[in-house]
This record gives sequence, structure tokens and C-alpha cells, in this order.
Amino acid sequence: MLIAALSVPASAADSNVFMKATVGGSYPFMENLNAELRTQGRHELSAGLSLSMSIGRTFFNHKWALELWFDYARFQSFKYENAYENFEGDMTHYNYMLVGKRNLWPSNEIFRPYLGVGAGYGYTNIARAGGKIDGIEGMVLLQFETRIKDNITMFFESTFLTTFNPSKYDSSFLESSVYDAIQNSSGDPLDERFSSVDLRIGVQVWLKPPSRFGGS
Repeated sequence: MLIAALSVPASAADSNVFMKATVGGSYPFMENLNAELRTQGRHELSAGLSLSMSIGRTFFNHKWALELWFDYARFQSFKYENAYENFEGDMTHYNYMLVGKRNLWPSNEIFRPYLGVGAGYGYTNIARAGGKIDGIEGMVLLQFETRIKDNITMFFESTFLTTFNPSKYDSSFLESSVYDAIQNSSGDPLDERFSSVDLRIGVQVWLKPPSRFGGS
């Protein structure tokens, strides 16, 4: 649907195509993994680096926008060791989404506040050699945007992302596993859902400069 929308000629003043990129921090909420790390006498997961890229289009005098969204997060390494497992954790997360957002103040010429939601697919690797969980994810977005040039805007955004259903970390990097899944200190499969709060700043390049920053 978005690809078809992007292919429409960009001559209309109320719809503009853009590309954007952001960088910032991501704080993960991994209740079961953190509980297991505490059981092992280790520190919980800490914040990591977050990057995102998207291409999208605004509609109806910048009141609405759709984006094809990709983001990546990498977190600090950790040691995972109990009676059943022993490996170096190196957690990364990837997601691919369709995001819709609403301009809350379309007539403002100084900045645009957006509220949005997204849905798509994401996966998390607990280590480089394997240990993956994945599933359908949802996201809530709050964004503040301001113009710095005719075709460039800068923005700050905050997102909350979560996987809808928990799943078990596979253990493809282990040759022998009772459950074919990473085990906790009790010998049970470690299941988890990925959730995070991200704060990022970025720039947005308009492929056709909008006639006005705010709607008419």
C-alpha cells in the first residue's frame, strides 16, 4: 500500500516523500533474561545503541504520514553461565515495520509533534552464534520535528517497542540440548519477549520540498 502511494506523482502540495535516519540509545526490558542473570550473580542488561532508517510520505497537508521502517539495536556483552549453558552473550535486535503517524499540530510553522503506531516483524539474537527469538511486534512513537532547511528537518523521537508473544531462545550454537533451547539455572527453557524504550535524534530529507512546513 505504501509503495503504491509513494509512486504517485509528487506534484501535490499536500503529500511529500521523505527519507530519514536516526541514532540514539535503547533500554531493553527482558524480565526473564534479567532474572536469570541475577540468579547467576551478574548484572542485568544495560542500555545499548539504536539506529533506524525509513522512507515515507505525508498526506493531507502533513496531517498524516506512513513509513516503511527498519531499526537495529546492539547491547553490551554479558556472560551467561549456569549448570547447563556457558557462552558470551552479545545481544542484537532487528525489526521491520509499517508505521502510521498523525501530526498533532499541522498548522504550526515551528515544529510538528507526531504520535504514531507501527506493527511488523522483529527478531533478537542473544549471541552471535545463535539463540534467537522472534515474532510480531508493535510500536508506539512520539516525535517532534523542526525544519532546518527547505528540504531537511531535524527531529527527536521516543519509541516503545514490544513483541506480542514470548518465545524460547533456540540453541543452534549448542550441539547437545535437551529442549533445543537455551536453559535457565533450573534447567527449563528460557522464554522471553523483547521490549525496549528508545530515544533517538535524526534528520529527514524531503525528496520534494514541502510548499509549507505546516498545513494550509
